[in-house]
Amino acid sequence: MKAWVLALLLGVVSWAQPQKVEPKKITPQKVIDDYLRAAGGAKAIAAIQTETIAGSLKEESTGKIGSYSLIVKGPNRFYSEIIVEPDRDVDAYNGMSAWGEHAQQGVHTLTGAAAKEAEGAGQYWNSRLADPKKSKLVVQLVGVERVRGRDAYRMKVLLGMGEAREVFFDTETHLIVRETGGAEQFDYEDYRPINGIQTPGGIELYKGGHDYRISVTRAEFNSAVDNSVFDFPKAAGIPLPDMKALFLDVTKNQKTLEELRRQYTFHVTTEMEQADSKSQSKTTREVEVFPISGGGSVGHLIAKDGQPLAGGEKKKEDERFDKEYKERTKEQAKKAAELAANPKKQAKEDAEDEADLTRILRVVRFSNPRRERFRGQDAIAVDFGANPDYKPKSIEEHFAQSLSGALWIDEQTHEMVRMEAHFSNAFKVAAGLLAAVDKGSSFVFEQARVNNEVWLPSYAEIHMAARFLLFKGKANGISRFTDYKKFNVESKVLPVEE
Repeated sequence: MKAWVLALLLGVVSWAQPQKVEPKKITPQKVIDDYLRAAGGAKAIAAIQTETIAGSLKEESTGKIGSYSLIVKGPNRFYSEIIVEPDRDVDAYNGMSAWGEHAQQGVHTLTGAAAKEAEGAGQYWNSRLADPKKSKLVVQLVGVERVRGRDAYRMKVLLGMGEAREVFFDTETHLIVRETGGAEQFDYEDYRPINGIQTPGGIELYKGGHDYRISVTRAEFNSAVDNSVFDFPKAAGIPLPDMKALFLDVTKNQKTLEELRRQYTFHVTTEMEQADSKSQSKTTREVEVFPISGGGSVGHLIAKDGQPLAGGEKKKEDERFDKEYKERTKEQAKKAAELAANPKKQAKEDAEDEADLTRILRVVRFSNPRRERFRGQDAIAVDFGANPDYKPKSIEEHFAQSLSGALWIDEQTHEMVRMEAHFSNAFKVAAGLLAAVDKGSSFVFEQARVNNEVWLPSYAEIHMAARFLLFKGKANGISRFTDYKKFNVESKVLPVEE
C-alpha cells in the first residue's frame, strides 16, 4: 500500500513540474519567411520591379545638409547618390558595367573590386530576399546579436561574385534593422507601410568615414523608372566616333599590329586556384613565351610553384618546347607560302574575318560611349551586352550574348587596352550536357604600352564556375605579363607603363 501511494505521489510531482520544451529550430529560411510576412508578404515583395527611396540628409560631424537617393530596377540595375554640396557621391550599375562619381575623381568607370561591389549591390537590392535560390544567393545564419538595444538575427548573404552582405533581422518585428556591404552600413527605424510594403522612415548610413542621418521623404514601388537613370552620364564636347565603325577599324588594325607583336618575347606568371567537390589546389607557373614568324607563339615552362625546373623534368620540357617550336614554325611557313601563291585565298580569309565581326556586332549591343584616361592615354570606354532584338544562331553568337561588361580602346592607335566582362547569363554547350559556365563568372584583360609603339598584354584575371562533362568546379586565376624584349638585341626596350 505504501509503495502504491509513493508511486502515485511521485507521478503527481513529476506531472506538476514545468515541462521542458525544446526550442523551435531557427533556420535561415525561417528568418527570411518571417521577414517577408512582416514586410508585406512574399508575393508582394517578389512583385516589386522598381524601387525609389529619397530623403533629406544631415552629416552628423559637420551638420551639413544634403540629399540621398536609392533607385533600383530589375533585374540588376542600381543607383545610389549622396549630395552634400559641393560634393556628389554616386555608385551605379547599369546592367553591363559599373560607374561612379566621387570627390576629386569625377565621373569614371568602376573596375575591379569597386565594380563587383556595385554589381553585387544591384543583385542584392533587386532580390529583396524574396527567393534566394532563384536569385542565386546563399544565406547563412550566423547567430543573434544586439543591434541598437534589440536582439537581431545576423544573416550572411553570399552574392556569388566574391561579394557578401550581412543582414540583421529584429527577432520580434522580423524586419531588417541593419544591412552592411562593402564600405556601407545602413541602420533602419520608424517603419511604415507604403503601398502595403513596410518601409523605413529613418536611415542612418555610415560610408567612407561619414555618418549620415536620412529622413525618408519619398518612397515608391513599381513606378516608371527609365533605364537612362543608370547610364553613364553623357559629357558635352568632342563627338564620339561611331562604335561599330570603330570596332571594324580596331579589327583591321590587328593584322598590322600583329607584325609588331611577333617581334617580342615575354615572361608570364600565372597563379591558379582550382576546387571541386573532392579537392582544392593552388599552383604557380612561370613561362617564357616566344612568338612564331607568321603567327602564334609557344610557351616554355621554366618554373612551377616558385621552383625552377631541374633535372629530368627540365630536360623533358626543353625537348617538348624545341619540338613544338620547330613544328609550329614549319606550319606557319607552309601557310605563308600557300597564301603568297594564292592571293585570293588571303582575300577570302580577310572577307570571312570581317563577316564574322559584322555578325558579332549584330549580336552585341554597345552603349554609353565616353572618354576616359587609361594608363595615361586617352581612351574610348563603352559598355557592351546582349542585343535583345537578335536571336543567336551559333555557339559563338550564344557565347557573345552571354557576356556583358565594358571595354576601353586607345583613341589614338585604335587598340583595345582593357576589357572587363562577366557572364550575365549561363553559357551552355549542348544544353549544358557537354559544358556550362555559370552566371557571374568573370574575366579581366589589360594591355600596356611597350616601346611607345604597341599595346601588349600586361594582366589577366579569371573567376570561373563551370561544368565540363562530369567535372564541376571553380577556378580563379591571375596572369601577369612582364619582361617584354625584342629579338633584335640592339633594340631599346622601355619598361611597361604602370
